[in-house]
Amino acid sequence: MVKEIIIRSFSVKKRHFIGNTSMDAGLSFIMANHGKVKANDLVFDPFVGTGSLLVACSHFGCYVFGTDIDYNTIHGIGKASRKNQKWRGPDENIRANLRQYNTEKSYIDVLVSDASKSIWVPKMLFDAIITDPPYGIRESTRKIGCQREAAKSNEEWCGENHIPASMAYHLSDIFIDLLNFAAKHLVMGGRLVYWLPVYRPEYKEEIIPQHPCLKLISNCEQILSSHTSRRLITMEKQKEFEAEDELAHLIDSKFNPYQGHNSFREKYFSGLTKKIAKQVTNTSKMQD
Repeated sequence: MVKEIIIRSFSVKKRHFIGNTSMDAGLSFIMANHGKVKANDLVFDPFVGTGSLLVACSHFGCYVFGTDIDYNTIHGIGKASRKNQKWRGPDENIRANLRQYNTEKSYIDVLVSDASKSIWVPKMLFDAIITDPPYGIRESTRKIGCQREAAKSNEEWCGENHIPASMAYHLSDIFIDLLNFAAKHLVMGGRLVYWLPVYRPEYKEEIIPQHPCLKLISNCEQILSSHTSRRLITMEKQKEFEAEDELAHLIDSKFNPYQGHNSFREKYFSGLTKKIAKQVTNTSKMQD
């Protein structure tokens, strides 16, 4: 009963600052529990959005920190996600969400940053990394890069007059980067908790991305539709990161059998289109 009251009080419907993909309060607390977060832990979300996961973790006394590539979301500006509200107000931001639940003391900061390009020094360590990467459905999968395929390194195109471009960030690359980041920046025994979107007809346990430094703890399913779902993946750091571990997915395919790319979006809408077409056909037959 107490848990139900807490979840209701943290309902996104009552949240000061929300977005199109704000995580449900109940799921946010489940993720925090999977991460074994506790008082004085340092918890990081590299795809922070409107900070729903930070809100849940701060309830347990964690210090919370996040990054996101979306400037408008991080700064709480632009179009509002609420019905009958055109623009976000001057105090609609992640800090205000924590203030709403009296946990602002746990808030460190949020930064605009590209998850594909780590900004952290090697000694920056987190007790837990809890996140919900974009799937390309309601939020696009983007990273900063260069459209010139001939560019072999950042140094070739990141000149004085270079204007960064937004590029597609394939799902398989997102999870390679996420697992490598967790292997580098989690404390020993720290946990990575994240959602992995899958196309159900093709799902096998073997497609879950692996990493030589991380042990798979749990794999739970939330069904999204008849043909898609997402898996709540929990991993624990069991080995210190070494340089060769970053290339494990290239050397040994077992470490990254997940090849979602952007096909998840295509398959998601393909199934949706077929469902609508079937409903239209059935309606037509009934009318006839």
